[in-house]
Amino acid sequence: MTHTDIINSWPTLTDFANDLGVAYGTAKAMRRRDSIPSEHWLAAVAGARTREIEGVTLEALAHAAASKLETSV
Repeated sequence: MTHTDIINSWPTLTDFANDLGVAYGTAKAMRRRDSIPSEHWLAAVAGARTREIEGVTLEALAHAAASKLETSV
């Protein structure tokens, strides 16, 4: 699961942005870059829990970030 996959788990990108407390354009950039900055992980996990979105955990976010680093090296 990538950060893009996690973002796409939300009903809409607007919902994702609202749950993280960021502007729509910021959420769109996160999806385009396939990167959710770590300072937003707790909000993402909380938002997913509230929306009953499965699989969005700190571990999943960290694994996606680590996998991206491994492929760029």
